[in-house]
Amino acid sequence: MSKFTDKCDKLIHMQSTDSLKVVQKYLQVLGIEPEASLVYLELTKLGPASALQVAKTTKISRTQVYRRLEELQDKGLVSAEQLSYGTLFRSLPLENIEALLAEREAETAAVKRNLGAMTELIQQLAGTSGPKATTQHYYGLAGLKQVNWNLTKAEKEFRVFEVAHLNQHLDKAFARRCRERYIERELTSYDLTNATSVRASELEPFEPTRTFLRHVDPEVLQINFEVYIYNEIVTLVDYSKNEQSALEIHHPTLQTMMQQLFDAMWSTATPLEIQK
Repeated sequence: MSKFTDKCDKLIHMQSTDSLKVVQKYLQVLGIEPEASLVYLELTKLGPASALQVAKTTKISRTQVYRRLEELQDKGLVSAEQLSYGTLFRSLPLENIEALLAEREAETAAVKRNLGAMTELIQQLAGTSGPKATTQHYYGLAGLKQVNWNLTKAEKEFRVFEVAHLNQHLDKAFARRCRERYIERELTSYDLTNATSVRASELEPFEPTRTFLRHVDPEVLQINFEVYIYNEIVTLVDYSKNEQSALEIHHPTLQTMMQQLFDAMWSTATPLEIQK
């Protein structure tokens, strides 16, 4: 076998391995473990096969193969045919997973519907004597995403001392979903920034009639720490790579004072036109 052929075989194997990892990662999101996805893929290649055949080709014990086959049957991805000489398993189209997705969507919708009621119930359990002002700490990338998603719950409007646009802090898909949520809830945003220009591509999607930005001279105020002001909340956000964290302060008096401070700065700041 030539060296060229060897290289081709290695490349094909690498591509196959990468593809397997992609499929396994996708299925794992749906609750299908990598071992079960390996069984499913092998069964797809083999066609109708016994558990013993699958165990031999995957190098997974027969006991574990049976267990994984049962899991896959429960999710509608494998069928079992009882024959006189044993049981043959057959992989079913991946599209069957749509039923599982629909179930997940229904569960998520139910959780959302009950979220408000559960929040009120927890507050009742805490008692009316509980603290009026509270703080919540968030850490890491997941924490930063949570405080930004909390901002989408603002009532009518929110204000931001902005360090940089959202998609410069977090992944673009999440940033886009947040902005879509602003539009869905018809929120008006007011951003104070040291930037001297802004492009539409940095903000998309956005509603021009409800998106306002103004420039503050850094000699007047150097904005190097992001602050969100909305509802009765003030959120301090540190996006620096080594110190990703946020402090969400629920305090109506503080929020009122910070809003007044923001509005005073806003009145002297220079309006920014969003460029195409």
